Amino acid sequence: MKLKTIENIRKKEKESLLYYRSDYLADAIFEYGKNSTEEKVSIEITIEKTALGESKVSVAINEHINYPMLSAIKMLKEEVFKMQLEGIFT
Repeated sequence: MKLKTIENIRKKEKESLLYYRSDYLADAIFEYGKNSTEEKVSIEITIEKTALGESKVSVAINEHINYPMLSAIKMLKEEVFKMQLEGIFT
């Protein structure tokens, strides 16, 4: 299985006054199997700045997927870090 893309990224409305935390909703598309079957799932992304200026990323998959959850979350976190370096997440 591989992560094809993260798309339809939208920022959640602020529910708290924490300026160092940003919450996003998005869709992740995974590809797996011999036939390159695609599976689209809804995800939640939280990016929190620590006191040292580092980013802490949390990802939650909101649906059941046909793949081990921990591996999928690891792939998603790595992609979010890359996207953050590219300036997609502000």
